Amino acid sequence: MIMKKFYLMAVCLLTATVFFASCNKNNPTITEAAFEMQLGNNETNTIRVSVIPSDENASYCVGLIMEDEYPGEDGLVSYIEKYVSEGAELWKGTYNEVYEDLFWNTDYYAFAAQIDGGVVVGVPHVEKVKTYRPYVEFAPEGVLIAPYAVSDNGMWVVGNYDDGVAPSSYIYDVRRDSLTIVSGTVLYDVTDDGVAYGRDNFVPVIVKDGQVNTLPVPEGTMQAGFYGVSPDGNTAVGSTKDENWNEKAIIYENGMMETMAGTDLGGNTPVSIVAKGIGSNGNIAGYIVDFDYYIELGCLWLGASHEFDLFPKEFMTEFNEEMNAWTKRYGDLEMHISPNGKFLSAWVYVTESYESMPQYAYVYDIESEKMYELSDNTYDYWRPCVVTSDGLLFLADAPTGISSQPYVYDFNTGKVETFKDYASATWGYSSEEAVFEGTVLAVSDDASVIVGNYTDESNFYTTIYFMPEK
Repeated sequence: MIMKKFYLMAVCLLTATVFFASCNKNNPTITEAAFEMQLGNNETNTIRVSVIPSDENASYCVGLIMEDEYPGEDGLVSYIEKYVSEGAELWKGTYNEVYEDLFWNTDYYAFAAQIDGGVVVGVPHVEKVKTYRPYVEFAPEGVLIAPYAVSDNGMWVVGNYDDGVAPSSYIYDVRRDSLTIVSGTVLYDVTDDGVAYGRDNFVPVIVKDGQVNTLPVPEGTMQAGFYGVSPDGNTAVGSTKDENWNEKAIIYENGMMETMAGTDLGGNTPVSIVAKGIGSNGNIAGYIVDFDYYIELGCLWLGASHEFDLFPKEFMTEFNEEMNAWTKRYGDLEMHISPNGKFLSAWVYVTESYESMPQYAYVYDIESEKMYELSDNTYDYWRPCVVTSDGLLFLADAPTGISSQPYVYDFNTGKVETFKDYASATWGYSSEEAVFEGTVLAVSDDASVIVGNYTDESNFYTTIYFMPEK
């Protein structure tokens, strides 16, 4: 297996992910000491902690707590005292230690707390630091690999893993830098705690801790699966296909599988209706196939009540009888919804004449009910790939396949720029390792983790860009 800049990590975590130093317990003092703390991290999964106390005779404890275990300021004192009671040694004088084999791209809290008789004296000194690397890519040899989604918190990526033998998917753990292959599945989305959702050849699946769990579907279903899941895992959406391969939207919520209804332009039951993705606010994006005209149109279900809305209907222009088409219609098979559920994106199909039928990308603001079209012939047939929680649209400069490089459209300014320029200007991102080619296909909720893919003459690569903290 070829792994470019793909490092396997041996995680050495002590009790509850807290790291303690060895030290002396002699001559405790009740005089409150101040601590000067310095942290160092040079784009690695190590953190150097240096502590200088104002009182050389003060006994103190030093530790490093991962974000998942950090109890907050209110609980920190009792947290430290508990671990001192469990045997954490104390330190005197200057302290220097490098903590290694930590999780990647993870916040850690370093503390120094004076201890007297097992009790914290004064207020612990706390500093926050993040392990960071700007870029990772991987390309298993002989495999067609492409990402589908990243969790809202940016800690998990799922995608396709085609080795030519059987449908398979991968789950990539960002913090542990590990790749898990799940055979016989196609995984389309993943929660903030790494539970993946998708399908096998016939039914919806949920993959947790490497175990594939299948869900029952109505009798007569030829195939069914999930396309999207909320970050907390409470709601998953997708579709089922009947014997005619017509689809019905499904929602899995509170342990129950149900269908979601909708209507087309004529108020009829659509030929097909599919739920493609869900935002953290409960909004669900999808599409219908119109009964009369057999065309795809974008739709959504709003909030917790899942109220149906054929959102482009009010934007549809007049129907041209001669052309047997609308001047404009919105939506296609690949509807995209932002992680926060505020924005949708897809294509708008324009019928001007037999000679001119452009396709433009658009962004739809659900809250303001405004449509923003990239209606410039320069970007005709540029493919909308993913929309951020701020409404920025990542584009491919090719209608199918992998583009030459990713682009970003900001409807506020009407500006289109390369992903490289956007990352540099917006985030101050710079990495000599990063390859700015191909297509961006997924973003985290805050857009600090951006996932894409590209190909060369021998391999397909999944690429992950980690923006620095602003």
